[in-house]
Amino acid sequence: MASTDAAHEGSRLTPLAAHVRLQATVLLWGMTALLGKSIQVGARVLVFYRVLIVACVMLVLLRKKRIPLAVPRRTLFELVATGALVAIHWMAFYGTIKLGGIAVAVTSLSTTTFFTALLEPLVFRRRVRPRELVMGVLVVFGVAVLLGVELGSPRSAIALGLVSAFFSAAFGTWNGRLSKMMPAEKVTFVELSAALVVTGATFLVKGPFVPPWALTAHDATRLVFLALFCTALPWLWSLRVLRTLSPYTVALSIALEPVYSLALAALVFPSEERLGPRFYAGASIVGALVVLDAWDKRRRPQASQAAPPSG
Repeated sequence: MASTDAAHEGSRLTPLAAHVRLQATVLLWGMTALLGKSIQVGARVLVFYRVLIVACVMLVLLRKKRIPLAVPRRTLFELVATGALVAIHWMAFYGTIKLGGIAVAVTSLSTTTFFTALLEPLVFRRRVRPRELVMGVLVVFGVAVLLGVELGSPRSAIALGLVSAFFSAAFGTWNGRLSKMMPAEKVTFVELSAALVVTGATFLVKGPFVPPWALTAHDATRLVFLALFCTALPWLWSLRVLRTLSPYTVALSIALEPVYSLALAALVFPSEERLGPRFYAGASIVGALVVLDAWDKRRRPQASQAAPPSG
């Protein structure tokens, strides 16, 4: 395992390559809300099959690359705990979509940047940066303008969306540490296997579960697409990106998800989806914040480097 991890340590992306890879990752993630809305099964069933497919794919990759599955006990606990956070985040996110719609879910999720600004200093043992908190608030404003979310949205949906955002910030920040310790395939396999167990356990408390043979062809094909192209691939990319960029920078860029989603919808369905002034105003705000953060981190490179993992 030592030789494999040593090889892993040499695979760091350059800052420019990391930013390009990050935007490609966000573009793929931008499709998840649309797919989540079109898939008819409940939020927990959706998450269960999503992580099941990804875990199986990661196991195949680990075997093919001959990456050993052995993980130190302490690290295993961290990975399993992070996987549990992932499960809660996804169940809450898709639950928000079912309760309040995509706009409420995505706007609530944009608070991930603010939560990350609070959590990252705890994990990497540094001071809170007030400018990151301010930018986190501005991101929420920009996304709200872009999507036209009103304050009258269901409170239960907003509350669940904030829960989703907090757990997204929690596992994203902790992955900033774990991504430096072992190959991305191993991190993904253990975390999403844990997420699979947590999600599956919820069906023991409250059903109903939908077995594979009961899935419609419509749902099955979209679940496979969601798992492979909107989860497995961007998940591996994001872990590599986190070896170069900070969790906060990643969280800030993820706020561009709705920008990509709406732009793609307008491109594919020009007669149905039109980009109005709200889109351009909101996209300009979020885009400017992403560029400002990148400029600030380049100006002060020591601030953009996450502390190395301890132990």
